[in-house]
Amino acid sequence: MPKPSNFILTICTFILLIASCKKDDTAFHYDILAASTSFEDVQEAVDSAENGDIILVPAGSSTWESTVRIPNDITITLSGSGQDATVISSETDAPGSLINVGNSGSRITNMGFVLSNDNGNGIRAGGNGFRVDHCRFDNTIDQTIEGVIVWGSMPDNSCPTGLIDHCEFNNTRVVVVGDGALMAHTIWAEPLGLGTDNAPFIEDCVFNFTKFGNVIDANYGGRYVFRYNIVNDAYLEAHSVQGNNRATRSWEIYGNTINQAGRDMWTPFFLRGGTGVVFDNTLTGEWTSPTITIDNRRSFEDLGDGGLCDGTSPWDGNEEENGYPARDQIGRSTDQWLWTDENPYPPQELDPFYQWNNTYYGENIDVYVHNNCSIHIKGNRDYYNQTEKPGYAPFTYPHPLIAEWDNGN
Repeated sequence: MPKPSNFILTICTFILLIASCKKDDTAFHYDILAASTSFEDVQEAVDSAENGDIILVPAGSSTWESTVRIPNDITITLSGSGQDATVISSETDAPGSLINVGNSGSRITNMGFVLSNDNGNGIRAGGNGFRVDHCRFDNTIDQTIEGVIVWGSMPDNSCPTGLIDHCEFNNTRVVVVGDGALMAHTIWAEPLGLGTDNAPFIEDCVFNFTKFGNVIDANYGGRYVFRYNIVNDAYLEAHSVQGNNRATRSWEIYGNTINQAGRDMWTPFFLRGGTGVVFDNTLTGEWTSPTITIDNRRSFEDLGDGGLCDGTSPWDGNEEENGYPARDQIGRSTDQWLWTDENPYPPQELDPFYQWNNTYYGENIDVYVHNNCSIHIKGNRDYYNQTEKPGYAPFTYPHPLIAEWDNGN
């Protein structure tokens, strides 16, 4: 009898030991454990993954000279062991991204990134349904670096969609490039779609700046929704036509707290193209111009093939002697047809920008038209001050992708 009893006890102890060791590896299920934080081991793990797999990158730190690339034909989760535990740094002169999600629509989570290359960025995200969450992005040089760049290179030329949430950006920003092609005609021919999930969302993040820079920017048909974030000593931007390119398509900015504390700041919002809504934001600090600043570069600069908007350019509506409306200016929206080399430049719908309930120490702030652009951008036509946008409702919060990805784990 003693021998069988000891044998059973030994087997039970062995099983419990295995279970204990597996539990200590990670707090959640994973399919593949990368051998280390090195570029080679992480890329090898990605290359071995199948659709739906979760790759765990262990605690540790490494400097990468190349980009980990996720194939477009699989959607995976690449998770570190925590933003303070798994830390990846960029080589100073190594160009490109540390991680390129491509069009896979994958998730990157629980990692820290230290960026030292002004020609690179942390994560390049694309596709539909991507998520970047619970990551930290630090910058070691004087120039502002993209922590995340959302890059449109979709087969149908549409803007990528996804979510960046619960991340910390230190002197790093988010940039949305709507289409890899500068002209982004397909995006500008699509319906506006405010209040839908047709854009990248940046929500519940913190942005800390000691250098001059914006926390969000877009161009080439880029869309974005920036909501419920905390911004310290930086501003938000959307670019206009700057040459032979299309402007930012749309922006929805609401529920954010934007603080000025450590240095002189001009304006919290600098919106230069497209249309959208700005509401329920709170400003603090000593801003030089605590307003929503808007302008249009071609109102005062001769740029690219479009030239100056003065009534002579076929890029513009030319409804007035001064060329109004300027292509992609504030308050302009959907092209009436797809712009191609074989047809005239399409007229654009009037879709004004609305702002309401944005406060600075309890007082409502106003729109300020910069650089004498009031020749093209006029109140109660191209924008409405202290007026809610009729029929607008914000998209579901929290973003449904949080539950979709978390349930998948």
